Amino acid sequence: MEKPVLMIHGVGCGGDAWSVVAPLMQARGWTPYTPTLFPQFRVKENPTGQLATLGLHDYVEAAKAEALAIERATGEEPVLMGHSMGGLIVQKLAEQGVGKAAVLVTPAQPVDCQVQDLRVLFTFANIVLKGDPRQTYKVWKTGFRWGVLNQVPAARHHDIYASALYDSGLVYQHLGKPMTDPHRIAVIDEQAIACPILTIGAVQDRATVIQAVRKVAQKYARIGGDYREYDGAAHWIIDEPRTVDMVGDVCDWLHRKGL
Repeated sequence: MEKPVLMIHGVGCGGDAWSVVAPLMQARGWTPYTPTLFPQFRVKENPTGQLATLGLHDYVEAAKAEALAIERATGEEPVLMGHSMGGLIVQKLAEQGVGKAAVLVTPAQPVDCQVQDLRVLFTFANIVLKGDPRQTYKVWKTGFRWGVLNQVPAARHHDIYASALYDSGLVYQHLGKPMTDPHRIAVIDEQAIACPILTIGAVQDRATVIQAVRKVAQKYARIGGDYREYDGAAHWIIDEPRTVDMVGDVCDWLHRKGL
């Protein structure tokens, strides 16, 4: 029996962000699916104007379509695993009853768990300063290296940044100012979530800071959710020295949940 896991990437990233995690999961018996949301619009250079029309709701619907397609193809409901923005998408899908379990890796926060922090503002400074949701953006290289890759060896920064994608300014606004989103994606009713849920935090994270991720964990602890926290790790825990530890813990947790 296939054990599918749908991995949903973060903002400014594609499915290739899971290139380390996916084979580690596969070695433990899981079948990883790592799509890139809207690959025709979310590109490395010269994005079209259509990208700027997409909101966070569109990304949720695209991820939901992927999950349902996996279930139709395999006969098995997938585990949902989301990094950063993907972590918020997974929360919304879990609220809607999609997925047999939810794993939130350094997730973007629901509205009731957000923390204002200068580290986040610096990481995304080029987007914050421009502040126009009608535009498209790629996170500036300095911010990405300082705020996302700060636990990755510096020699690897150039190659990782080379895979960064342009993303919708409207999506960035819905993440940073969630109450501007008419679909209220970041408003999550944890009591509506029936599946097991695991939150993963990284102490040195400068993009989804640990104080905020701990609040996410506390939110889901109210419904029996679990939490793992990693010192010596940061936002790019999907490809850092502690990635192997994190994936092992995720697989062990899924096993304990009978999945």
